[in-house]
Amino acid sequence: MKTHRILILLGLATLASGAYLCVSSINDRIGFPLDDAWIHQTYARNFARGEGWAFEAGEISGGATAPLWTLFLSIGYLLRINPIFWAFLLGVGFLWGVSIFAFKVFEQNKSSWGWLGLFFLFEWHFVWASVSGMETILAIFTVVAVFYFLRTSKLGWQPSLLLATAVWIRPDLLTLFLPMAVGFLLRRDALFQKRNFFFFLLIVFSLVAYLFFNQSVSGAWFPTTFYAKQAEYAQLRQLPLVYRLWQQFSVSLVGGGVFLLGGFLYRTYQSWKDKDWLTLSWMGWYLMMLTIYAVRLPVTYQHGRYIMPALGVYALIGVEGSILVYRWLLRQQKWGWVLAKAGFFSWLMITVAFWGLGGRAFAKDVYLIETQMVETAKWAEQNLPTHSRIAVHDIGAIGYFTSHDILDLAGLINPEVIPFIRDESQLAEYLDEQQVDYLICFPTWYPTLTKGLTVIYTADDAALREYNELPMTIYRWRLNNFISLWIE
Repeated sequence: MKTHRILILLGLATLASGAYLCVSSINDRIGFPLDDAWIHQTYARNFARGEGWAFEAGEISGGATAPLWTLFLSIGYLLRINPIFWAFLLGVGFLWGVSIFAFKVFEQNKSSWGWLGLFFLFEWHFVWASVSGMETILAIFTVVAVFYFLRTSKLGWQPSLLLATAVWIRPDLLTLFLPMAVGFLLRRDALFQKRNFFFFLLIVFSLVAYLFFNQSVSGAWFPTTFYAKQAEYAQLRQLPLVYRLWQQFSVSLVGGGVFLLGGFLYRTYQSWKDKDWLTLSWMGWYLMMLTIYAVRLPVTYQHGRYIMPALGVYALIGVEGSILVYRWLLRQQKWGWVLAKAGFFSWLMITVAFWGLGGRAFAKDVYLIETQMVETAKWAEQNLPTHSRIAVHDIGAIGYFTSHDILDLAGLINPEVIPFIRDESQLAEYLDEQQVDYLICFPTWYPTLTKGLTVIYTADDAALREYNELPMTIYRWRLNNFISLWIE
């Protein structure tokens, strides 16, 4: 790939992501659009300071889902770079990488098709992910890179190395073994190369190391988030499976992706007809990812960030199929030419329009996290007694900005909470046993737990009015309140 093209993609990646930051700054301020980003920042800061793999300094825990992303963030602390800027810099860099590999995938079909990779720079889910401060954009990059390398004429060691690191990004990326296995089975010349056998062993070693890493920090085979999130949203698994599958699939259709559906279906038909088992394996992987989340964690909040890596494959296959449909239409009578051109320009306009709407959504997300989580955390640090014990949901900003002893109601750093995570009466007993002084949460999440408690701080509710939610609130816990009254 020529240098000038790489530089153009870098400039456009900076533009695409930078525009979101500008909109956020104009709307209120720059920050992260979800609290989990502060969890990674806290682990990264403590790790860089030599405190170990810990959310609270010196207390080892497994609350960070993506160890590799956290390690990348820790480099910023070691280099004394502003941590928010460094997170955005990493995000833009990986978005740039996504566009480069997408460019190469389409260029494999025909050299003039490469510029269709620009879609990945302005697909609003991917741009949002690049400035989210989360591992999501790294996961998308890994998936698109593996897709490209399995398509190359000389199948080498790169897919194996990527899969070896993928589990350290997100556990669900282990499923990439499906298309990779198909790719190597179809290419026996590559399968039996000694160096590739070595990298297969590296995958096994990486997986075993990952499992034992989790055992050492949390006493479980996977990060505590793996269990906590499933327990927290267990009720949603009572919904009909077809509805849950549709929820996951519909994420792909929000934006320019809706115009790729026909191409995706046509590419599926063509792949089956031509016995293109590698492409079919990628389609199977996409459907498998949708099914895994529909069955185990049927949520699509934060714009479907869990399923965003699968959107990469949907977009790659959808664009390839759409090109074929477009070319077929051009060969038809006048109606075909008109339909092809209308569809192409509609796709462009919708993609750009949703990129703009995504910027507004990002700014709103940042405003919500800043006013509810970050400002609350800073108030707690300045006003609550130094040695207070605080029960919190969510812990990200609180852990980053305060020095208090934290008890996590979501179970990420306190996995003992997971068995009764939605049982408020048991939670109340647990808080009493742990001698909690203050409770910080959204009242509507814990209506029974917060009933009758003394309110000592309420966050600005402007960001929550349209959601009909009450703002983040700091309560004096009832046992502490009772003791205070008795002393008086």
